[in-house]
Amino acid sequence: MMIRTRTRAAWATAAALAFALAAGAAQSQKPSAQTRPADQADQLLSQAVPTQVPPAVNDGEAYHRADDSEQTPEELRVTRALNDEIASRNQLAENQERADRAEFDARRAEYEETVTAATRAQLAYEEDVRRSEAAQRQWEADRARWEADVRACQAGDRMRCAPPRS
Repeated sequence: MMIRTRTRAAWATAAALAFALAAGAAQSQKPSAQTRPADQADQLLSQAVPTQVPPAVNDGEAYHRADDSEQTPEELRVTRALNDEIASRNQLAENQERADRAEFDARRAEYEETVTAATRAQLAYEEDVRRSEAAQRQWEADRARWEADVRACQAGDRMRCAPPRS
């Protein structure tokens, strides 16, 4: 029973690693006309010969890592190579994520500056429009008062006549 559990655990580990590598490769590869050569992990996986594993009796069994002493040198070599490859890809992903975050933060700051400048410009424009409209209303009121004074003066109301210019 213990051997079965370890065998299933080994296969589950290998399947998880293969799935993680395949998912990582699918995410990291860019489409191109040429096919990239297989990386080291893919080469090691293609060399490994899988053994037959009986179907799991209890899918809820816990994972128990086999000691290194229970693995063959080939299994240890493949495992270490896979772990190194995964660690390398994880580091590359972290570096890319940091770079992407820095780029995002820079662009967001630029966007916020642009929005702030546009808001200030809009507020300044609206204030200029208010001043212009107030000046226009004042001019129209002054003009109407002057025209009324001219008509009153012409009608004989000397109090409304402007003093002569000298």
